[in-house]
Amino acid sequence: MKKTVLTALCAAFCLALCGCDNGENPSSNNNSSSSVSSNPSNSETSSETENSGNTEDAKSKAEKLLSEVEFPGMVEVTADKFAVYYGIEEADVSECAAYICGSGAAPDEFGIFVAKDAEAAERIKTALETRVQSQYDTFKDYTPDAMYRFDDDFIEVNGTTVIYAVCSDNEKAKEILK
Repeated sequence: MKKTVLTALCAAFCLALCGCDNGENPSSNNNSSSSVSSNPSNSETSSETENSGNTEDAKSKAEKLLSEVEFPGMVEVTADKFAVYYGIEEADVSECAAYICGSGAAPDEFGIFVAKDAEAAERIKTALETRVQSQYDTFKDYTPDAMYRFDDDFIEVNGTTVIYAVCSDNEKAKEILK
């Protein structure tokens, strides 16, 4: 029964994303996976008072990550869909690049959110923690062989910038997104 419900949800998710793609698909890589179990409590969270000083914008970092880490077919989450996928209010975000697995069959996703202010950054961080926990709970039974992607997932706040990733190479993702 769970698999039927999950399959139906994944199909609905795919259909919803297909309508929002704008014809742009920055990556159509396939991901191979190995079996390792983990817990999202490994998620790192930190809060610092200053931005990293890196002037590279969110879109450029996202494109670099998509080109350097192997992902399943990813689709961009546009600002008008932040509330649907993350529970983030569009008004809290001044700049963003966020991607999720387009098929819904893998837990891979990442994002860079530049918040309007420090309070908005904390709200975004909390929303992302909820999202990652929800994804973990969903995928632990659905695709247990992909759970290694949660081993070193991360959510970090640096000033008003919030970054996160759940993917096959979270260390590389963190290096690129910072």
